[in-house]
Amino acid sequence: MTAAKPHHLTARRLLLDHLDVHPGKTVGNDLDPLELGLVGDTAHQAGGDSYHLGKDKIRARAGRDRYSVDESPRDQRGLSDYASAMDIGTFKVTTGRGVFDLYDFNAWLIALCKAGDPDTADLREVIYSPDGRTVKRWDRLGRRMSGDTSHLTHTHLSEHRDADGHRMVRLATRWLQHIGKIPEEDDVTKAEFLALLKDKDVRVALASALLTADGLIPGPPGSVNADGTPNTHWTLASYAQWTYRHADSARLLADTALKAITALAQQDHIDEQALAAAIAPLVAQGVVAALPADRDDITTAELEQALAGVFARLGQQSGA
Repeated sequence: MTAAKPHHLTARRLLLDHLDVHPGKTVGNDLDPLELGLVGDTAHQAGGDSYHLGKDKIRARAGRDRYSVDESPRDQRGLSDYASAMDIGTFKVTTGRGVFDLYDFNAWLIALCKAGDPDTADLREVIYSPDGRTVKRWDRLGRRMSGDTSHLTHTHLSEHRDADGHRMVRLATRWLQHIGKIPEEDDVTKAEFLALLKDKDVRVALASALLTADGLIPGPPGSVNADGTPNTHWTLASYAQWTYRHADSARLLADTALKAITALAQQDHIDEQALAAAIAPLVAQGVVAALPADRDDITTAELEQALAGVFARLGQQSGA
């Protein structure tokens, strides 16, 4: 059974809450509930092909494709029991920004469509009148340019069937903001932002968000989680802790190495082998400590041996 998408119901409720100025009464300038349709009526069902119909009401017609299904892969993929359209009837409303009617809405929406606004990305078509005298159609697929005369007094918006409808809510919200029926989303100025930073709670919240945001900083090669799965990205806090831990270890190793070298320097005869043997373990330990915990392809002994050999060769060269 054809049903309305939940997000479309939300968009409908938004428009009625602010454009049906006299709820429960039929008033000429109001957008009444019967003028804002989602699920197709008997006339739509008789035609057998409409974005107002779900798959249970769509039927093939001889010599014609099902335009609301067959012309777009998005409609083919998304065909379900949900309708995927909204009809908006005539209205006229006065706000602090002026007087607005259906044709103002049409001009506003079509401008967004032509500009490729992200909130129009799911729209397949808009059948509308710019002036109450002619009918036009904005068609994403470029298949059609007009529509029947019923669209002189109502505007048809259809979304591709695979859309969940959340952008219809965004469009309804933005239109109501545009005409001053609901507040605009706040834009914080630089001065306001700097003033906010004087609040300790704000600073703590920002610092926490910055330090704990995951998925932004690549982790060291070979990093793994506690369960053994790859840990490709770290939080800034984790990276800072890791860096501090290894920097502190390096400082301790450097202090120890300096003491060993000082002791050797006080001897009358410096044994290059002894010098290498004193320094190599410290350097090797520092390198191994900096490697990710799951690295098992190199050992301290291997590094000691390699580094001692290097230092010995350097000593031999200096004594030659």
